[in-house]
Amino acid sequence: MVVIGAGAAGIATARDLRRAGLTVTLIDALDRVGGRVVTDTSIFGQPYDVGAHWLHTQDNNPFVTYGRANDFDVYLAPSAEVMYVGDRRASAEDSAAYDAAYDKAMQAILSAGANGHDVSPADVVPDLGEWEPTVNFLIGGYEMAKDFDSFSVADWYTGAGGSDAYCREGFGTLFAHSARDVAADLGVTARTIRYAGQGVDVETDSGTISARAAICTVSMGVLKAGHIRFDPPLPDAKQAAIEQLTMGHYNHVALQFRDNFFGVGEDGYFNYKIEKSVDGDPQGFAALVDASGTGITYCDLGGDFARQMALAGKPAALDFVINELKGIFGSKVETALIAHDVTDWSTDPLFEGGYASAEPGGADSRDAMRASVADRLWFAGEAMAHGYWATVAGAHMSGQQTAREVKAVLAG
Repeated sequence: MVVIGAGAAGIATARDLRRAGLTVTLIDALDRVGGRVVTDTSIFGQPYDVGAHWLHTQDNNPFVTYGRANDFDVYLAPSAEVMYVGDRRASAEDSAAYDAAYDKAMQAILSAGANGHDVSPADVVPDLGEWEPTVNFLIGGYEMAKDFDSFSVADWYTGAGGSDAYCREGFGTLFAHSARDVAADLGVTARTIRYAGQGVDVETDSGTISARAAICTVSMGVLKAGHIRFDPPLPDAKQAAIEQLTMGHYNHVALQFRDNFFGVGEDGYFNYKIEKSVDGDPQGFAALVDASGTGITYCDLGGDFARQMALAGKPAALDFVINELKGIFGSKVETALIAHDVTDWSTDPLFEGGYASAEPGGADSRDAMRASVADRLWFAGEAMAHGYWATVAGAHMSGQQTAREVKAVLAG
């Protein structure tokens, strides 16, 4: 077997296939495992999750179970939050207006999703007035990494719910520990997958790997960009699914402050009324404040505006967030700021975005991606997860499910 990609899906697939006694070559273009799950301690002198930070749906998250069993400090995510309007905290009247707009949008999306309407939120959400950009961002860009016009409510409705958790040592640290038993060939980039014969040949920068079957766990962004060529071309249904199951955009502008700058406490949320929207795309951010008491605040850009900022460059994204904060808190922002970092998963050729969801009209695309090609080529990853898509846990579960399917085919 050959498994392409040593993120959560690839690690899970390779581990389970090896445990079944199969010979597995696991490759990744990076010089580390984890993909979009990585913790850095050099930038801020504290654990900083450059990619995934939330351990979603903690009750069913295998990494929560693993972390607690291995002495990681994994704890329930608090829910304290603060909303600003201009340079002041939201009044009771402001909060009531926001809550009403948010509830109106959620009710419309829930109703349409429950009825299987494969349309965008923009098609069903009524006029939200002055709170539309804020609600659009918090439900769309901040959660789905897409704006209201760019994802299917029928697909959204399939997502699992539940409370989240954080890991004080960093999710990437926890993941790396969990993957330490899975050997991988790193710095090996797959270029072409040939599957016309009895097996598969994966052409890489380091030579050709021949195997009985291949499991491709790269991101949907990499597939859509054509960074890996398939010979023969993938079936029409698979190609259509790749076009419909697209990557959203979600990047951190991480700021480290000297104290509890936002006044909301450790792991609280800072939101503000977003006043500007261009062609339906809100221009703003939301923040997780003082993550795990490190002083690091994740100011997150999501949706098409996050993509625009990535294309403009990291300094532009940093300037945008700082200027937004200065408009709220004044010049003390710069006085309190110690260090900063900006991520860009959007233009990274190894990912081409944050995580995937179906475009309006593409709610069946996840099923199409899960199907094997000639019982020799499989795809796995967060985009193929049942219910837990857009999560590291989902990628892990997808890898395990794919390993089960591969074993069943080989045993048959």
